[in-house]
Amino acid sequence: MSERDKIDMKSGEHRETADPSREEQLSLLLTITMEVAAASDLASALDVVLRRVCEKTGWVLGLAWVPNQDRTVLECGPVCFCCGEGGLTKFRVASEGSHFRPGVGLPGRVWELKRPAWIEDVTQDPNFPRTKAAAKVGLKAAVGIPILSGDEVIAVIEFFVQESRAKNERLVKVIAAVAAQLGLVMERKRAEEKLSSTNEILESILSSMGDAVIVADKEGKFLAFNPAAERMFGKGAAQTASREWSHQYGLYLPDKVTPFPPDQLPLTRSIRGEEVNNVEIFVRHDEAPQGLWTRINGRPLRGPNGELSGGVIVCRDITEIKKEEFFLFDQSRVLEMIAANASLAEVLTSLVLLMEAQADGLRCSILVLNQDGKHVRHGAAPNLPAAYVKAVDGAPIGPRNGSCGTAMYLRRQVVVKDVLTDPLWADYRKLAEICGLRAAIERQRVQETLRERDARINLAAESADLAFWVIYPEQNTAWMSDKGRKMYGFDSKLPLTRDLICGRVHPDERAAVHAAFDRACASHGLFESEHRLILPYGKTRWVIVRGRCLEDEHGSLLELIGVTIDVSAQKQSELQLQIQREEMSHLNRVALMGEMTASVAHELNQPLTAIANNASAARRFLERGNIDPVLLQQLLQDMVADSQRAGEVIRGIRALVRKDKTVVRSALNLNAVIADTLRLVSSDIVLRESVVVTEMDHSLPQVEAVPVQIQQVLLNLIMNALDAVESRPPAERRILISTRSLNGESAEVSVRDFGTGLPQDRPDKVFDHFFSTKQTGMGMGLTIVRSIIETHGGKISAENAPDRGARFFFHLPAARGDSKSQAA
Repeated sequence: MSERDKIDMKSGEHRETADPSREEQLSLLLTITMEVAAASDLASALDVVLRRVCEKTGWVLGLAWVPNQDRTVLECGPVCFCCGEGGLTKFRVASEGSHFRPGVGLPGRVWELKRPAWIEDVTQDPNFPRTKAAAKVGLKAAVGIPILSGDEVIAVIEFFVQESRAKNERLVKVIAAVAAQLGLVMERKRAEEKLSSTNEILESILSSMGDAVIVADKEGKFLAFNPAAERMFGKGAAQTASREWSHQYGLYLPDKVTPFPPDQLPLTRSIRGEEVNNVEIFVRHDEAPQGLWTRINGRPLRGPNGELSGGVIVCRDITEIKKEEFFLFDQSRVLEMIAANASLAEVLTSLVLLMEAQADGLRCSILVLNQDGKHVRHGAAPNLPAAYVKAVDGAPIGPRNGSCGTAMYLRRQVVVKDVLTDPLWADYRKLAEICGLRAAIERQRVQETLRERDARINLAAESADLAFWVIYPEQNTAWMSDKGRKMYGFDSKLPLTRDLICGRVHPDERAAVHAAFDRACASHGLFESEHRLILPYGKTRWVIVRGRCLEDEHGSLLELIGVTIDVSAQKQSELQLQIQREEMSHLNRVALMGEMTASVAHELNQPLTAIANNASAARRFLERGNIDPVLLQQLLQDMVADSQRAGEVIRGIRALVRKDKTVVRSALNLNAVIADTLRLVSSDIVLRESVVVTEMDHSLPQVEAVPVQIQQVLLNLIMNALDAVESRPPAERRILISTRSLNGESAEVSVRDFGTGLPQDRPDKVFDHFFSTKQTGMGMGLTIVRSIIETHGGKISAENAPDRGARFFFHLPAARGDSKSQAA
């Protein structure tokens, strides 16, 4: 008989002393592992462990403890195993009424330490709160084992025997190994439950998403194909080769005819490892015979080590967006036709086709009121039968004359739901029946479809940030889109007139806008104006208004149609840019003054020295008592003159470096400005051993400019020229400054140096931002110079001189009404 058979045949008291062999340990581990793996939850798994350990090791009682929901105490679990006398049940009842905090009792001690604990006799252990209950049923030795999931204790199991027993390390290892197997199994089950929950959440998200989501592995096998994808592409996942996807799902290029190349499909590219952004595909299949548009983004899927494992795409239905784009394009084309002076018939036909494109089966007609005011004339109806067009052309208007005739007579919108039953069509019912017409609308479709069309127009206007309007000069009435009413601050129900719209124009510009409008109406031409609007709540808005007069076939003015564009943000940006330019210009002037320190010091030193000398002389005369009144007066006059000269230098420097909040232009003598500037840099010229030669045109016209800004331009060019010739021998350090009149229409100033010249590949790059030929240069001086000249309506250029050096020259327009010559 084997040792295992002997253990199984022993009684309870013999079983208590049994010690499993290695074969039994392996058998126990194998049995428990298999049964635990099949357990549905933690309670079932604990039941297996308690029962099998007690059966195989001879321990008489096994209990399980699990943390409560907030993990503050251990509670006795719902499973246990008892063998032997029924009295052990009393100890279980006592245990069920107990709760253990970390470190308290055998379960709490194991929970806190996260390792097994052995007690030889629980009745003698001071940290065993159930001592009395254990003594009553004869329990002695006990062992507690933690069950870990990762680093977290998910349960504690304890076993008891009815005799004192020293710690058995091998037995502890066996039970700990069983507990470890249980922990691994439960950890795996938790991961599976979490994965299942995640998959359910993911499936729920994919099912509720409005966008189509498709996932495929690297072989092109679909892994996910959500309901939105099935709706978009007309069917579910079909396990076909990727080269068949375009045919299978009806995927076309934007021309709506050419199948989308299989190797360029977004999902195919994503599987290859590419990131795909905003690819538009036209989709047409049995469920969507008219087709739909989708915009697709795709990303590759990668494994934990970065290897490609597939691809995913997200597809958004943009059919409505594309419709708006096409509508806006067609609408712009109509405006272009108006601007190109197309015939009224062509414009009206385009308008009708634009309206008909908004709904399948819609047919439209535009009728024009004849000059006699009593009959209608055919305007446009490209898709209505010729018999209908011929019959209504020249028909009279009246209270019961169809839709258009009645609308013109009543001067309001008329809606007819069914032309075969409505009394307004009594005289035209047979014609309508022959032509297959059932419903008609004057100016717009039936009310329900009207809302949809208006929404599209307003969406197009919102997208383009345009306000559409029409003015009827004869009736002094107007129509304006919702965007326009918001832009002008009009209530949605307020009847509009030309005067009401023009009343929003800023008072300073109202007369000019009125005059431009009157000129356009008189000439039946174009109207364009940039002006400000004053809204009811005081806000000012800058707008550009463009319009064109429409004529009938007889040349009579029908209406003025146009758009208003809000350019307030652009104006604000221009203002900010101007402020930044002025700040940069000021910093440039300050930097120039830093470079001209020697000149400034020299210009101030001369008059101040003269004042000091004259004052010393006057004091000596006073001390001697020999005062010559004539000489003293001369000394005082010299001191006054020198102080004025010093004051002029200081005022010139102050004007150059200060920030002018109000920039005022005045008529300037450029020859005089050049002379003043040269006086300011005269010391620099001397210190650098250079020579400046001037050639002034005395017939130079005056220019209208800001003096300090033109002086800044000259200072930049002269200082640059001095830097350019500094590397030459002193005898060659020459600078030539000249002016000339260009037919009296503009003045030219030229600064020529004999230095190293400009870059050969592109001389004008010296005006680029941050370009500099100096090691310490910022590259902003000439950029600011060009900005100043262009702001004054001029132009500046640079070129390499024929022999050596560079020439900078700028033109400024002559002051208005000035063609006179001026003396230097």
